[in-house]
Amino acid sequence: MGPLIATKTEAAALPIIRRIANSAVTSIDRYPAQAFALLSALYLFIVTALSANKLLWLDELITLHIAQLGSPTAIWRALAQAADPNPPLTHLAVLTSLRLFGDHEFALRLPAVLGYWIGLLALFLFLKRRVPPVWALAGCVLSMANAAFDYSYESRSYGIFYGLAMLAILCWSRAVDPAISSIRRNLALCGMTLSLAAGICTNYFAVLAFFPIAGGEFIRTLCLSGPLPSFSQPLFKLPPLRNFSIRIWPALLLAATPLLAFRPLIQRSIAQFAPHAWNKVSLDQVFDSYTGMVEVILYPVVALFAMAALVSLLACLCSHCRAGMRPRWLANLANYQALSSQASFPPHEAVAVFLLMLYPFIGYLIASIHGGMLSPRFVIPVCLGFAIAGIAVGYKTLGHLRYAGIVALSLCSILFLGRICAVGIKYRQQKNCFHQILQRIPEASGNKPIVVADALLVLTLQHYAPPSIASRIVFPVDFPAIRLHRGDDSPEENLWAGRNLVYHVPILTLADFQHNASDYLILASDGNWLVRDLWAHSYPVDRLPIRFPAGTIEGFTPLDHGDPVFFLAAGDRSHRTAPHLCPAPMPFKAAANLPSAPSLKPDRNN
Repeated sequence: MGPLIATKTEAAALPIIRRIANSAVTSIDRYPAQAFALLSALYLFIVTALSANKLLWLDELITLHIAQLGSPTAIWRALAQAADPNPPLTHLAVLTSLRLFGDHEFALRLPAVLGYWIGLLALFLFLKRRVPPVWALAGCVLSMANAAFDYSYESRSYGIFYGLAMLAILCWSRAVDPAISSIRRNLALCGMTLSLAAGICTNYFAVLAFFPIAGGEFIRTLCLSGPLPSFSQPLFKLPPLRNFSIRIWPALLLAATPLLAFRPLIQRSIAQFAPHAWNKVSLDQVFDSYTGMVEVILYPVVALFAMAALVSLLACLCSHCRAGMRPRWLANLANYQALSSQASFPPHEAVAVFLLMLYPFIGYLIASIHGGMLSPRFVIPVCLGFAIAGIAVGYKTLGHLRYAGIVALSLCSILFLGRICAVGIKYRQQKNCFHQILQRIPEASGNKPIVVADALLVLTLQHYAPPSIASRIVFPVDFPAIRLHRGDDSPEENLWAGRNLVYHVPILTLADFQHNASDYLILASDGNWLVRDLWAHSYPVDRLPIRFPAGTIEGFTPLDHGDPVFFLAAGDRSHRTAPHLCPAPMPFKAAANLPSAPSLKPDRNN
């Protein structure tokens, strides 16, 4: 009886599920603006909740401290000293947000929240022109189900130029559309130009947003010249000059002019950060951009591409078979694909989307030519390419099925919400670990100075610590030792460039600190550069038996290069009052700690 009752229950539930699915599809297709408004409300709720659980980390606090300088002139002066290797628009947006909404974390992150939302809106409008609204909404959710979403509530430039990149493509697609009025095309052209220029003013790698538009525009020009070349014709032949748009190409050149103004900042940043950067150009960074940014949607979308290709191949092979020998489902699918190709993306838009998917490789080429630095976060618009292509292929292959659109939206929502829950749990664990550190500092340090030997942690600790702790925090540097023991010095370069100007924490050479210090507490990870540097100079360092949860302090936005550990050490003042150590410590020299000091040999500590 049990299986029979279950079968009857399932049969009774099916009509209800179908009514709900039909109602959802009808409502979304009839009221797409309201559907996107609901998605926007969900987006705002989720980013607010995640922001409340996420601690401000080094990069965000760099943005905050520079914005708090309070004027465009002061911000430019700090950037000219390479306190941050980014152009000023993000800092100015954060400054405006703080003045309008007060000095709190969400106001700090609001420009990124709005920038990412602009990208969502542009993506929805772009897709809605080519696929039904329910599929366009699924594409938006799919674009949120990857690591690029984590930058929507991070006070840096990435969420902003992500949104501007999508807005530029939407405006370009409208600017070249002959079906709309000339006034709207001109407005779209202005939108494209401003979006591209504003992107460069937030992050220099936003120059990559020019390539999908330029590639798509070139293909559109070829199409205007007539049919694309066949295999019997020359593979490449430039179209006549008269077919090149006298609107799009000059607009692209105009949008690139901010690079001229930022050239001194770019050269200074490259000179300071590139020699010992953590993100030197490599093909590993390219592949990390796919696995680390596209992340959970990468393999499902690639599998969808493979399925669509296989179905097309089988349909082509079976097209020569007699009708009775072809499976009905394959015949129907082949017929639908032939019909849906008439409503698919035009060639110039398809090329632009393909180049979005190639963003990491384009970034690799640009960074190899000039800059020498590349990171997955620099190329996050790649996620837009996979979201658009995934929805386009899914609709082309499965759009004839009655409930395919709502099923696609449901699956994308499950991926998104599942990932968000996992991210939220990690932020909570990181926050708990950080507050455990704060609680144990008084026990470990007493009233001693607190030396934070990790640049990822020092600003966060100073920001959240009570004044009794924050006032005792010191950040010493020894650049040759940092490069020797960790391999890069990017965060230290940021802090050193902004000392005495941007940051409130004392930032000084290890020699200057050590010469004037007595006993002090070190907070860093095991194997950190400072403890190894002190040992190499015969200074004793004791590790305190205080442990914290392993692996939780790092996370997506790390607060430390490893699990935090407390050490006790002594400066030269202690050794002068009790000179009983053997061998005697070898004092540090300030000139040997500077960024320009000669590199240390790897066998120095052997």
